[in-house]
Amino acid sequence: MDAIPSFGVLTGWDFFMEERIHAVTVTIYNRDLAYMKVSELLHQYARFINLRVGYPVPSRNIAIIFLILTMTNDALGALTGKLGQISSVKVKANTLSV
Repeated sequence: MDAIPSFGVLTGWDFFMEERIHAVTVTIYNRDLAYMKVSELLHQYARFINLRVGYPVPSRNIAIIFLILTMTNDALGALTGKLGQISSVKVKANTLSV
């Protein structure tokens, strides 16, 4: 009996170790309190960041950061978890199907 070719299909735990493309939105509701902490954390993950676009709104003391990342699901979870623990920061992440 011949072996069934996998054609690059990941099974089991291999799925979580594949690098995928993710879109992340970071909303900072108090720039004075959290902006430096977020920037320092993103600097630690700089090698994964393909695109970073910041939109500050000084009149409301908020900022929105859009990110395109290439990383594993585990690394994404670690990053978004750390961001989410910073006071006045909300994070939304989507994995792209490409």
